[in-house]
Amino acid sequence: MERKCTMKQMKNKWLESGVNVCDRTVRNRLNKMGFTYRKAKRKPALTPKQKTTRLQWSKEKQSWSVHDWMKVIFSDES
Repeated sequence: MERKCTMKQMKNKWLESGVNVCDRTVRNRLNKMGFTYRKAKRKPALTPKQKTTRLQWSKEKQSWSVHDWMKVIFSDES
């Protein structure tokens, strides 16, 4: 099974192979295999203003060269 596969996708794969299982069975099987069950965190949707601001920023940077981008420090922190 794939690590980022949803429970629904896993259940459907078992159903396709002729095995009828419930959600609880899927969780139990995954647990026995060493996988943990977590719900994905909900991410807030972007507001229209944020979308507009991001689009404007990307259009401004569209003409940047590789040299310009080499001066940027990327971070996944806010």
